[in-house]
Amino acid sequence: MNTTRFMGISTTVLSIALIALFVQPSIDFSQNVFAEQNSMKTDSVKLIERTLTQDDVSIEFTVPETIVAGTLVPVNAKVTDSSRLANLSHTDWAYAIIGPNGEIVHKTTTLHGHFGIMNFKDSFSEAGTYTVKYTVSSSGPFMLGDPVPELGQTRAVVSGDLLKFTEDPINNFGSRSFEFSVNVVNQGKTVTLAGSEPDTEIIVTLSTQPERIVVGEPTTLLIDVNNAKTGEDARHVDGLLSISRGYYHYPSTSGDQPNAPIPIPLNGAYHGHRGVISSTHTFSQAGTYLITADLNVVPYSNPLFGEASTRFVIQVFGNEGTKDVMQQIDSVKENTVDIVGLESPFYVPNIIQASIGETIVFDNVDGNQHTVTSVKSGTTEYDGKFDSSLLQPGEKFELTLNEKGNYDYFCALHTSMQGSIIVS
Repeated sequence: MNTTRFMGISTTVLSIALIALFVQPSIDFSQNVFAEQNSMKTDSVKLIERTLTQDDVSIEFTVPETIVAGTLVPVNAKVTDSSRLANLSHTDWAYAIIGPNGEIVHKTTTLHGHFGIMNFKDSFSEAGTYTVKYTVSSSGPFMLGDPVPELGQTRAVVSGDLLKFTEDPINNFGSRSFEFSVNVVNQGKTVTLAGSEPDTEIIVTLSTQPERIVVGEPTTLLIDVNNAKTGEDARHVDGLLSISRGYYHYPSTSGDQPNAPIPIPLNGAYHGHRGVISSTHTFSQAGTYLITADLNVVPYSNPLFGEASTRFVIQVFGNEGTKDVMQQIDSVKENTVDIVGLESPFYVPNIIQASIGETIVFDNVDGNQHTVTSVKSGTTEYDGKFDSSLLQPGEKFELTLNEKGNYDYFCALHTSMQGSIIVS
């Protein structure tokens, strides 16, 4: 078979497929997609934006200003060519959230941003400081030894349109890793509500005792109501509370009012003489629960706000006990390299030392296919010394080197993944 002719046909077919994927006449990429998404911000959700730059490659990172444990929040990022102020197309991404004690909360390494944008919605289970980590890699001119169509290579999209790729400069930047920290507050929340009576406002706060709610352990829900204008405790607040999750629903109801010459409204099963109402529950299942508080006044309440309602979200955790959630550092596996994928450092350890004749085992612990392919030092050019071919998730590759020297290798499928072996 004429392999050159075959590669040319394959490349042509792939080019046609990519063009078919992107050719949608109604789409105009000349607008900044990231800016459009941020334009959907509401006054009730304030966002913070941070930018980190490494060698003319930047990531713009956006999260809500306040992140509450147990709630779903947007985590958005965009990678750009900072010198040209343009999105970088066709980038591979690895995304991970590391918890306050080093535990992995969320990790994925099979991401691809056609227009350099990577948006998620994530939940942070507990209060504390989290690290959001991105590793971004470019798509170069070759993959598995075959040429990558020009449309599929990473470019600075100065034209604003992926289909005008011939006008955009190629930017084969390799890979960059960025880390951002976010602070997550506990499940207690505070909201300001307008009452049904004119010119009245109350401040309502939910807290729990204990803060971390665990299945099978009693938890007290505290609703604290204050006068928004004076900051003082509200007086004599009636309340109805309901707790729901899926088909589970715990409502409270008002008692029937007896006949009386001057009836007094009974608007709640709970009453806070100084604005605090509480309820203790033992949850039987882990998950996210919705707390609804319907608040009302009686004739001698202060302030006389009328009616107001709000909802809170709480997270209930399983009762596995207090596990040691310190970052799990696996004991070093002798003469073994873990292929972790698109997340830097790609191969762990990234540099390994071995003796002549010693066997090194490469273990693909990622959920993606990878290779271990030798290259000329400092390049992505094959040198033919060793090649694992495609390793499926969970597969291993054993390598024995019988000559001293430094051996560089990469993943022929994800060319930014690189490592080294030192044989002595």
